This record gives sequence, C-alpha cells and structure tokens, in this order.
Amino acid sequence: MAFLDTPWLSLLLISWACLGLALLMRKYTWRDNHLPLPPGPPGEFLLGHLRKIPKENTAATYAQWSKKYKSDVIHVKSLGQSIIVLNSLRAAKELLDKKGAIYSDRPRFTLFEEMGWKKTLTFLPYGECWQMHRKMLQTDLSNTNVRQWQPFQLQECRRTINNMLCNSDWENSLRRFTVAIVLKVSYGTDVFDENDPYIKIANDAMYAMGNGGAPANSIVEVFPLARYLPNWLLRDWPLKFARDWKWAIQTLHEVPFSCAYKDVVSCDNVKFTADRMLTRTEEQCQNWTLEDIKGAAGAVFIAGADTTWATCVIFILNMVLNPEVQRKAHEQLDLVVGRDRLPNFGDRPNLPYIEWIVQEVYRWSPLAPLGIPHKSVKNDVYNGMHIPKAMGRDERVYHDPASFQPERYRPIEEGGPGEPFPVAHFGFGRRICVGRFLADNSVWIMICTMLATLRFQKKTDADGNVMPTRVEFTNGGTCHPMHFECTIQPRTNQTLALVSAAPNEFGQRQVP
Repeated sequence: MAFLDTPWLSLLLISWACLGLALLMRKYTWRDNHLPLPPGPPGEFLLGHLRKIPKENTAATYAQWSKKYKSDVIHVKSLGQSIIVLNSLRAAKELLDKKGAIYSDRPRFTLFEEMGWKKTLTFLPYGECWQMHRKMLQTDLSNTNVRQWQPFQLQECRRTINNMLCNSDWENSLRRFTVAIVLKVSYGTDVFDENDPYIKIANDAMYAMGNGGAPANSIVEVFPLARYLPNWLLRDWPLKFARDWKWAIQTLHEVPFSCAYKDVVSCDNVKFTADRMLTRTEEQCQNWTLEDIKGAAGAVFIAGADTTWATCVIFILNMVLNPEVQRKAHEQLDLVVGRDRLPNFGDRPNLPYIEWIVQEVYRWSPLAPLGIPHKSVKNDVYNGMHIPKAMGRDERVYHDPASFQPERYRPIEEGGPGEPFPVAHFGFGRRICVGRFLADNSVWIMICTMLATLRFQKKTDADGNVMPTRVEFTNGGTCHPMHFECTIQPRTNQTLALVSAAPNEFGQRQVP
C-alpha cells in the first residue's frame, strides 16, 4: 500500500500511456546526429533520471556530477525530455551569451502557470510578447533612467537603518526597504512602515516562490495535462503547493495594479512603470492588454523585492560569520567617508573594498542557483557534444569558492588574485535581468550604509556563550537564507545620531 500512496503510481500510469509515443519519437533523438550527448549518470528505463534528480540541493548534485564525469556540461533526461546543465562560467558565456539567438527561449513552466504566473517577463517564451515586455521595462529600468530613483533609495535606506535599531525584527525592516523601492518604481505607491499591507503581499509571494521546490520536480512539467487531475489522485506535492498558494500570486498582480489604475484615471501625473504602460496603451494603441501590464509590473515587484531582500540578508549572515571582513570595511569607510556624515552614491568609486564585499555577496550564494532554464530553439554543437533543442562557484575561476573572501577581487597590480567580478547572478544573454541596475543600486547603498552605521555579531546566550549561527537555505524557484539569530548594534553614538536625524516620517493607509 505504501507504493499506492506515492506519486509514482500516477506517474507510471501516465508514462505507460505515452510509451507508444516515446518509442515513435525515438528515431528523432540525438543518435541520428552522430555526436555524443554530454556525459551524465545512467538513467532508468522510461523514467530516465527523474528519480535520481534530488528534490533538494539540486544544484549541489549537478556540481558533483560535473566533477565525477569531468565535464562542465552534463546531460540528464526526464521521461524523454533532455536537460543540459551548465556547470561553468565559460560554458554559460559560450552558449547563453554568444549564442543568445539560439538559447533565449524558455520551456513552458506549467507549475508556475498553475501558481498564477502567466504574462510575466521572466517566464515568457521568446517571441513578440516577450519582446514587447522587455522593450517597455528595459527603457524604464535602463542604467540612465534608474538614477532618478537614487535620492529615494538613499532616503529609504536611512529610514531602514533607523528601523533596524528600533525594531528587533530586522528582517522585516529590510523587507520594507525592498518593497518600498519596487512599489514606488512600479506603481508609485509609498510604503512607510513594517506593518504596511503591501509587505504581507510581498512576503506571501516570496514564500510561494521560495518554498515550492524546483519546477522540474513536478510531474506536470513532463505531462502538462496532469495539472487537471485532482490532488488525491496525482499526489504531486509541488503541484499541490502551487494550487494552495495561487492566491498569493494573484494578489500580487491584482491589488497594486488596481491602485495604480485609479491614480492614472484620476490625475495626469504619469511617472511610474504601470502608469506609463497604461498611458502608452491608450495613446499608441499598442497590443498591450491589462494582463500584460499586470504581468510586467508584477515582475518588477516580486523580482526586486525578493532578490534584493535576500541579498541583504546574505550580507548580514556573512558579516556575522566573518568579523574580519567587517573590520576592514569599517576602516575604509572611516578613511573615505569619515564619521561625520553617512555614505551616498557619490562615494562608490572611492570605496573599492565595499564594492568587493557586494560582489562577493552576489557570488557566494546566488539566489537562483539553478538559474531559470533556457530553451534551445534548434540543435547545436558545443565542444564536440550534441546540444538537443529543447555560475558563481566555478572552481576554474574562483579559488576556494565556498569561502567568503572579498580580497579575491583585489587587482593583480595591487598584489591581489585579480579574480573577476561575478556575472551569473543577473543571468546571461538576452535573458539578463532587466532590473539589474535598480537592484544593484539598492543593494550597494543598503550594504554600504549598514557597514557605516551598524555592527553585526553572533548571538550570545544568558551565560555569555557564543551561539552557533544557522546557515541554511530554502528550496524552491529562489533560494533564501533561513532565519538566523544575530546581534545588531550601532557602531558609535555619533553614527546613531546621524541615522536618527535622517528623514523618518511614517504613515499608514489601508489597501483596498
């Protein structure tokens, strides 16, 4: 009876129904190309590697297979569907950057569709609709245009530092900061305090994305029609989770948009992303629908709030674990900025060690370690291997990649290793993150200001004994650090006074 209680019974029933089709398609597989597929572990009949791909720490398993088979490109198969895994920066650049025309498509994410993600830039297949979304967001979020938001980012950053010192829930203070930035840019909405209803909307959506498991672990990614089967028959946990949390993604798209729509109708001041999309739709008769606008603005909301918050939390985790790094950062800030003012964006070129810390945070724990799958639109060949149509800890690039070492970026001419800044965290090719400039500005000013004003230490118990710091991450479409205990104190009384003097006007309103 135990077997009947697993999803494998449903899976095998569907699999045998498709056996004839699989055998018919066999003659079109890679064997006709006279080139070997990339290496990988042996699979099982019909199932392929479905039961061998783990549901947790999948990226670590892929990295182990890459070492075992001595290849930076490996191949696995799930019920006839080939999956190519790139385990080196070189391979990712060669395929995703240099051959972007081939690898810019996306596979269909049935699980995310079931969760409520539809016309969202991140998941759209390559085509006219994707190009329309990309063009609109790329204009608004260009490196030049996002500079208009720097005064607002600076203001919200300083408000957040004050909140972190007054409120023990520092994680929620950081959430307010990230939500405030993306909501202002996307919808023109203000978020004044940690109890704002929009923070709950973001938290719910972030939980849905961070805890549902990887899409490839669901049966519906292989057999999309299985999405219509009831939970009691299919017993697919990722699908059940997606159904249970669909409301969170729908709320994310509907509530902020409804407020922005009312603002556009009631006034002529069009400054924000959703407002401009609505205005251009009406004035230029573009092929935009309301679903397009909700999806595009929603993508900025969740991507910006989710990744920026998690990056800042990872920074704090590493400052707790690496007090020497924190000390060196304090020294440079005192030398360049001094203690009589707070840092601003103009200080960035003069603070190389702070830059190295930011880049090391990006590299040390990518928020989507598996990335979001690309789909090849045609067959390709790489290093003599057939690529059928259908990376920050690279030991070839970084020495001791598991350790947090900002000094790895010190230029060779200054006596350092001269390792390159990471690039994988924002993606590759035509799918590179459209909001990377806005996100990078938020991360830099937040990290720099936290270092200038705060001191992070390990938690101690009632007897003064240092407590171990928890280093664990969620398992899902994105990878968030689990909650960990730490002590946050002001660096000096002088910096505390500076933070207290920063603008900190609170307000609260109800979300309709």
